[in-house]
Amino acid sequence: MRTPSARSRLATAAVLSMGTAALFLGTSTAAAQPAPGVVGMSEQDAVEMLAANDVPYTIVNRSGSVGGDCTVTAQRDRGYRTVVEYEYDSDDNEFDRVERQVWRGVGLAVVCR
Repeated sequence: MRTPSARSRLATAAVLSMGTAALFLGTSTAAAQPAPGVVGMSEQDAVEMLAANDVPYTIVNRSGSVGGDCTVTAQRDRGYRTVVEYEYDSDDNEFDRVERQVWRGVGLAVVCR
């Protein structure tokens, strides 16, 4: 019986992690805010492009060897969160509750080889 090589085990792990990333990230492509597509780019190039366009991002799933070449395999809009603030209204002499929607940016799945 032949034992699987390190390369084939890594390839299998990469395929499984991409499936897991797709499961957790979903397949939605609609964006709350316009953001450049970075799937298929190296992690470094993707981060630079997102930063240049003022797009907040989070790595939501990373798999493989951290020291290897990392590629973005999935991208998903993370939607909005509600921030509650209180502003003082001097006319009424009380605080008014103000809710603001803040875009959370995009979530990236990264596989490293």
